[in-house]
Amino acid sequence: MERVTFEDRNCSVARSVDVLGDWWNLLIVRELLWGTTKFDDFQRNLEISKGILSKRLKLLQDYGIVIKNSVGSGTEYALTEKGQALHVIIIAMLQWGDKWNPLPDGAPLIALNRHTGAPLAPIQLTDINGEQVALRDLGLKPGPGADQSTRERLRQLREAASQKGARRPLALRTG
Repeated sequence: MERVTFEDRNCSVARSVDVLGDWWNLLIVRELLWGTTKFDDFQRNLEISKGILSKRLKLLQDYGIVIKNSVGSGTEYALTEKGQALHVIIIAMLQWGDKWNPLPDGAPLIALNRHTGAPLAPIQLTDINGEQVALRDLGLKPGPGADQSTRERLRQLREAASQKGARRPLALRTG
């Protein structure tokens, strides 16, 4: 079966899913964040076949998330700056899982500040002024890369929300 791609979609979420939507990709990134660098260690830690691991590492390299380095007689993998930026997504998923899909005995890992030992606060959205933004306060507007279909979709959503007079989970604002 041919792989569906979202790379030409006018949606940053869809294009991100194109890269990160496969669970192995996120687990490989998690392993890299935790310090795994060698192919055999990925395979052992993830209990993944060599073929799948090889394909996923290649895909992550193609997208500029992972680099492959020759070290002595072996090979090691590392996250690029683009890959390191995924730490926020991994920690958000860890926190979400601990809260909404917990194990009976509690969290298997506690993320913390390694310098102070303090646990991380739950990840929250803030605006550029540092104000926290709850879902009820979140809005969308067309960005500089929005095409006509994206602008039309936002217009339709605004119109539907105003006709219903209902508060939608994601209120669309134009300003």
